[in-house]
Amino acid sequence: MADAALKPMTVEEFFDWCPDDDRHWELYDGQPMAMAPTSRAHRLIAGNLVAAIHRALQSRPGCAVEPTGGIIPPNRENSWYEPDLVVSCAPVDQGQRYTPEPILIVEILSPSTAREDRRVKLPDYRRIPSVQEVLLVDQERPWIEVHRRIGEDSWSVERLDGMAASLRLTSIPLAIDLATVYANAPLPQRPGPEVS
Repeated sequence: MADAALKPMTVEEFFDWCPDDDRHWELYDGQPMAMAPTSRAHRLIAGNLVAAIHRALQSRPGCAVEPTGGIIPPNRENSWYEPDLVVSCAPVDQGQRYTPEPILIVEILSPSTAREDRRVKLPDYRRIPSVQEVLLVDQERPWIEVHRRIGEDSWSVERLDGMAASLRLTSIPLAIDLATVYANAPLPQRPGPEVS
């Protein structure tokens, strides 16, 4: 498998190559990358968001939230991402690996992935025509960055900081305090995230 990993792959070749084990893999410009196991804080934040989003989608039949959804960036046959959460209202086909027509994508940032999530994946997510919002959620302090489409190629950015802040989405009918998003998550104290 190591030799196969050195040769650039398409997404289809990646699916054929991908080991059948408990690890998660992403494909960046043809190169497979193993994803490190997530922290407990990461998993608790993701669980809180899944529960809240699932409740919000009760009023939108046919829409669903998927943990570790699969995203193929537009016009890129050699990249495959697994964001932490994806919401789509597209019909589900049996055996389908990717999430079609995502409207909301959530990445929970860790110190080891934040730079790549922000500089590589975020621009690709914003190129997906169906995507209305992308959330970058810090796992070490109550801080969320909301990227919201306001036109075909225009985006606004809203930064929420502190447990009292409220997250209100337009892609789905969700309004939630950050205290609920971060409930029970162990948060070490550190300075705010680096924004570039």
